[in-house]
Amino acid sequence: MSNNVRIDLNDYEFNEESKLGCYIIHGFSSSTYETKELAEFLGENGYHTLTRNLPGHGTDVDECNRVKYQDWLSFIEQDIADLSNKVDKICVIGMSMGGALALHIASLFPVECMISAAPVIVFKKPLKLKYLNSVLCTFIPTISKASFYPKDIRDDLTFFGYDQYPMIALNEFRKMNKGILDSLNKIKCPTLLLHSNKDETSLPENIEIIKNKINSKIILTKYYDNATHNIFVKSNDQKNIFNDVLLFLQEYIS
Repeated sequence: MSNNVRIDLNDYEFNEESKLGCYIIHGFSSSTYETKELAEFLGENGYHTLTRNLPGHGTDVDECNRVKYQDWLSFIEQDIADLSNKVDKICVIGMSMGGALALHIASLFPVECMISAAPVIVFKKPLKLKYLNSVLCTFIPTISKASFYPKDIRDDLTFFGYDQYPMIALNEFRKMNKGILDSLNKIKCPTLLLHSNKDETSLPENIEIIKNKINSKIILTKYYDNATHNIFVKSNDQKNIFNDVLLFLQEYIS
C-alpha cells in the first residue's frame, strides 16, 4: 500500500454516556478514517457516536473480495441492535456505500432520522458494471485506483482506504443496491441528503432517486462546492457540513 493512502484500522466510540445515538458508516473500500472526525465532533456536541470498519475494510483488498454483501447488512444490523440497548434514540449516518447502508437501516429499523451523504445507489456505468465486471471480476479481482488517472498526476493522488479497487466486492455492492432500491419506499423518518458538486463518484441522480422513492415527510437536501466524494474529510466545506449535520440532529433527535 502506497504512502498516498489514508486508512484507519480502528473502530471508534465517543461520549458513551449520552442517550442520543449516532451510528456512522464509511464508504466502499474505505475505513473509519473518513468518519472518525465527524464521530468525534458529534461526540463533543452531546451524542453517543459509533463508527466501525465494515467487514473486509480496514484490512486488505483480498479480504474485502471475500466478503458477501449480506455480511455488510448483518454487521450494521447487529451494530444498530447493540447501540439501541445503550441509547434512547438513534440517527444513522452514512457516506457513499455507507449512505446506501444508512438507507437500508432506515427502511428496516425505527430510527429517529437518517443522513445519507454522497450516496451511491446507481453507478456511473451501470451496464458495464452489471454485465462486464460481474463476469471479469473473478479473473481480474483487483484494479489499481491510480490506473484510472493520467500518469503525470498519479504520484500526487491521495486514496482513501485501499489503493486498489476490490472488483469482486464491487460486484457485491452492485447486487446489494438492488434490494436497497426496492426498499426505499419503507423509509419514513426525517432525512437529510448531502452532496458535493465536485463529486465524481456519486451522480446527482442518486439524490433525486432517493427523494422520489422514500416516503419521508421531511426531506432536506444540502449541496456543497468544495468537498470531494469523501464528503466528511477535511475540505473548505467540512465545517459547514458538520454544522449542517449537527443542526439536523438537534432538530430531530434531541
